[in-house]
Amino acid sequence: MVELLTRRSLLKASGGLLALQKHDASDRLGLNCLLDSNETSARRTLHAARQAGFRRIQVYFDWVHADEAYLHGLPRWVNEEDLQVDVLGAYVNCVAPSILIMGTRAQDLDRAIELAPELGAKRLTAWTGGYGPALMAADARNFTPTASDAILRTLEPRFKRLEEQKLRLALESYITLACPDASSLRRLLDRTPHFINAVFDPPNLTPIALYGHRDEVLREMLKTLKDRVGVVHWKDFRLARDGQSYDLPGPLGGVMNYSLFLKCVKQLPSDTPIMAEHISPAQYSEFRSKLKPIFVRALAE
Repeated sequence: MVELLTRRSLLKASGGLLALQKHDASDRLGLNCLLDSNETSARRTLHAARQAGFRRIQVYFDWVHADEAYLHGLPRWVNEEDLQVDVLGAYVNCVAPSILIMGTRAQDLDRAIELAPELGAKRLTAWTGGYGPALMAADARNFTPTASDAILRTLEPRFKRLEEQKLRLALESYITLACPDASSLRRLLDRTPHFINAVFDPPNLTPIALYGHRDEVLREMLKTLKDRVGVVHWKDFRLARDGQSYDLPGPLGGVMNYSLFLKCVKQLPSDTPIMAEHISPAQYSEFRSKLKPIFVRALAE
């Protein structure tokens, strides 16, 4: 009888562990949420994320219009929805902070460093940046050593506080910005402390000239950045009509090799945040239902 009970206990425990593992695999799929800089709309977006079944999120917003009351209230709004903020976006243009790419100034990175622990976030994101007037406006100066030096000038005064707060800052780039591919981004990271990382985002780091070889680029991207990836973004891409730029729909909306992408993601540390993005709140539930089985199956293989 004791042996039977022991067997049953072990089976029950094993079943519970398997269920927990399945839950954890699904729970790892996060969502990148763009919040308006007003409470009502921001809370509506957070509620939509939770109702769709997401628990882990990245949040970002227009810092220029986010007053202290907004920053003070945000942790409470998140907690009330039972959400976990893994990543806080502070998309300062590190090359030229006076040129606002997404409504974020250099001083807003300092505000983000102080806000992150209150949100429970252990990672921040920022743009490498550029000299052009907008995110997708290339400037020849972006691809010079001068741009990388400028990024370091923006970040170095923040290294001490980032380390004190035990935060990791993941730099996000794009084909029009400084460090537009994995190799150039790695060269920059090699000049920084270990807590400065990369956003692993294949569409952003695939040169137009290599679009036809995007699988090979993805493999090399992982090899180059693997030990310094701080955040994963999951969206899609396809070549735009002009042949000189990309359309960037949400996941499953383009031509990215999802099997290969998720095999790459699986090789990263298990605590690496994985955020689906370019999805509107009205689409949160639909996208989660589509992405969840793909994601869970890939991590189980």
